[in-house]
Amino acid sequence: MKDYLLYGVEDFITDESYLRFYFRENEADIQFWTEWIKLHPEKLDIIISANNYIDAFSVRISEPEFQKEQQRFAQALNELLPGNHVSLNATEEPDEALMEYNRYRSGKRRKRIRAVLALAFVTVGAIAYIALQKNNAVTSSAEPVTVIEKYVPRGERAKITLPDGSEVELNADSKLTYPSKFTNQTREVQFSGEAFFRVQHDAQHPFHITTTNMAVTVLGTSFNMRCYPDKKQATVALVTGKVRMNTISRNKQESVKTIELAPTEMGVLDKTDQSLGKTTFDLNEETGWRQGVLVFRNANFSEIADRFDKVYNVRLINQSHKREFQFNGSFTNNSPEEIVKIICLSKQLSYTINGNVITIH
Repeated sequence: MKDYLLYGVEDFITDESYLRFYFRENEADIQFWTEWIKLHPEKLDIIISANNYIDAFSVRISEPEFQKEQQRFAQALNELLPGNHVSLNATEEPDEALMEYNRYRSGKRRKRIRAVLALAFVTVGAIAYIALQKNNAVTSSAEPVTVIEKYVPRGERAKITLPDGSEVELNADSKLTYPSKFTNQTREVQFSGEAFFRVQHDAQHPFHITTTNMAVTVLGTSFNMRCYPDKKQATVALVTGKVRMNTISRNKQESVKTIELAPTEMGVLDKTDQSLGKTTFDLNEETGWRQGVLVFRNANFSEIADRFDKVYNVRLINQSHKREFQFNGSFTNNSPEEIVKIICLSKQLSYTINGNVITIH
């Protein structure tokens, strides 16, 4: 039985089982390699490199180039084998050539030429196999993949359906970057701001969200994510499913921290020291914005003003003698003036409105 833990890049790109997994041709291979990769994360760098080689060869090899490489493979083997014991010609099918090559490898001279033959096989044979697979799977009329960037201004919200059917509800002052089509083994998006994600389940294609300070990995789940660049904390509040949060190392000396979340748990990243922690959360407070609910829990004026800026695109100024106060309240589809009126009544203050600027006196 093969010891896959000893595999290098060249072993993966020439292993027929792994190639069937990569090209999604066989359910047994797909299941085996998906589980194997999960159990051996230490091989992930090598696997990613192998996938990059496979993808690069697949994209660049045309039919004429494939024929040329096949001829080079046959010629290289004939020149390398002493006494021309093996004769291959360019019209042979790849499987026939490989069978002939394997028969020769069982001979007495196998050890002496193993390294040279392996190099020829990796650089030519793998390209030939991959080219055939790609030619069967992809046509020249394939649609190009473009990068889509969606930004939601202050005072607005938006709902986006991703190419895999996943849904993202973007809150104000948020940005999501994603491809027009997911073509890799993973579904990758970049995000900044606040959003509610409802990710379609696909165990073979994990969903990755990358921000400036952290990365979130999910299979199929729903959660609220808040990571505004100007805030000291970033949070992920999990509603259903399971997610993993990772810090992003800013230098070689900084270790990567990881936590996994279960439903009703919220992961909190402190950007100042890259620490990760868990806590519980109030569902209405974290996700109520989707229904126009605004919740304040012991909020100071700075926090209230920030929410007004993002949610309503309204500037809130405090010119009163009460510069430091805290406020608790929950509002549903209220106007900014209605909220300010209630705040001022509770603190015995007044206010004036001038366009999109509200001043508290």
